[in-house]
Amino acid sequence: MQSRYEYIIFDLDGTLIASAEGVIDAFVYALSHFGIEATDRESMKKLVGPVIKESFQKVYHFDGDDLDRALRYYHESYETEGVYKVPLFEGVEDMLRILQDAGKTLLVVTAKQQEIAESVLRYVGIDWYFRAVVGPSRSESRTDKSVLINKALRYLEEHECGGAPALMRTVMVGDRYFDIEGAVEDGIDSIGVLYGYGDRQELTDAGSTWLAESPEEVIRIINSEI
Repeated sequence: MQSRYEYIIFDLDGTLIASAEGVIDAFVYALSHFGIEATDRESMKKLVGPVIKESFQKVYHFDGDDLDRALRYYHESYETEGVYKVPLFEGVEDMLRILQDAGKTLLVVTAKQQEIAESVLRYVGIDWYFRAVVGPSRSESRTDKSVLINKALRYLEEHECGGAPALMRTVMVGDRYFDIEGAVEDGIDSIGVLYGYGDRQELTDAGSTWLAESPEEVIRIINSEI
């Protein structure tokens, strides 16, 4: 019998790494330059994962020069300190090793700038598990997950599947609604992980095919036979 999925696309923040501390610290630092005191760090965990620019726009209502300044302050903090506050979730490296040993092809798709994502993966020592890392460049304005997932699917078709469609054998693993909605839009299955920064209702409402309480459960779903 064949296992259910062969090509596994992982989100980064909240799925592989517990990046909340560094991201929130960078938001707090940026907001402080505008006289905004951000003290509810628990609620700020929802800022982990979405595009930073959009969070400043939608949550804090920045635009124009203020938005540009906020982004500069954010990156000033994150790229010097926050980028190193990224412990792996418990069980993640074992999950990656087991899936790789089973012959799965692993990719990362993230709204984080690709250069930074690659640096983070090297820093935590798991970069070598992944065939490709897909994220926006510093100059790209399109950072929605469906666009990035589609780019990963094209990579798979060109480099791993001999030109054949990869949709039926690919699954997206993520912790937030935009991971799941991106997978739905691109026509692939998804696994919503409950150990990250989203919750069961959010992932269910977004249309997650599966839910997983732990990396071990992600393995069981991927390796289940069809």
